[in-house]
Amino acid sequence: MGNTNKMKAAVIRDNPRRIAIEEMEIPVCKPDEVLVHVKACGLCGSDIHGFMDEASKGRVAGLVMGHEPSGIVAECGENVEGYRPGDRVVINPQFFCGECYACKHSWFNICENGGIIGSSLRGFKQGAMAEYVTVPKENLHVLPEGLSFAEGAMIEPVANAIHAVNRAGVKIGDCVAVVGAGTIGLCMIQAAKLAGAGCVAAIDISDFHLDMARRLGADIVINSAKMDSIEEVKKNFHGIGADVTLEAVGIGETYRQASLMTRKRGTLVLFGAAKETALIHLYPFLHRELNLVGCTGFDAEVDIGLQMLLEGKMQVQPLITREYPIEETAEAIHAAVSESNDILKIVLVS
Repeated sequence: MGNTNKMKAAVIRDNPRRIAIEEMEIPVCKPDEVLVHVKACGLCGSDIHGFMDEASKGRVAGLVMGHEPSGIVAECGENVEGYRPGDRVVINPQFFCGECYACKHSWFNICENGGIIGSSLRGFKQGAMAEYVTVPKENLHVLPEGLSFAEGAMIEPVANAIHAVNRAGVKIGDCVAVVGAGTIGLCMIQAAKLAGAGCVAAIDISDFHLDMARRLGADIVINSAKMDSIEEVKKNFHGIGADVTLEAVGIGETYRQASLMTRKRGTLVLFGAAKETALIHLYPFLHRELNLVGCTGFDAEVDIGLQMLLEGKMQVQPLITREYPIEETAEAIHAAVSESNDILKIVLVS
């Protein structure tokens, strides 16, 4: 662009609701921050849902979305050590205070004062659907040689999936059901297998997604639009259901199915959240004495995820269905909505 102090950014605008490609000032580094030239940024389901919902508090007008970035360090603040311009990095999008009860226990993903870039839900922080973004130095991780920027942009869903499996306490030999074979669910399948799951069932309504689930390690695939997923899981898991169920959709019906396909005193991890509220039937939790585990984000799993990708123990390249330049962010969102059964992950690249 003509002005070197300007950058391109995909900005939410209202009246009508749209994505506008605009020139914005390149953000200035604070002493403890790093300016990153964004090379790839994943388009997350939460971005799509938030943008499509005009009443969303998390994706408001004026916001630059994007919390799944990788890129190159362009500039370092005066207090930054350990990084220099030219370094390849991925960004942990979660910001945290470091002082609250959660942070003192290294639970940075549930910091009392935290939030995430590219969201206005807990503090307005511009995101990475732009040419540049600034983040605190603590949010950077080196992107190993051997991994592409697009693969690096997938570390957020990978780390989320590993965190969910860790929270679930999956043990060697466990029967695990994953409800929702989108990007997160497909990463959960791989993480569960790495954790020692003896058998993993993937449940979705898209044959395309289920074919990918099989390719990435699912032992059983169940199309819940064509068969009773609860009975299928029970039939394949010793007649009693899953030891652990990971829910990665986030609507009332999938919560219901997930609770009923989990064996008595089994563990159900709730990760999906399509909206702030959903109808959940209580009887399955009470009468089956389920262990209910909430899950959001990740804490120490970024470097673990990068190592798993580098060693080929987890795969994300097959999940990247399409790449779009940042100028076509609106088209990317439209494709993700209109072709949802045939698209897994869209990555914006520059």
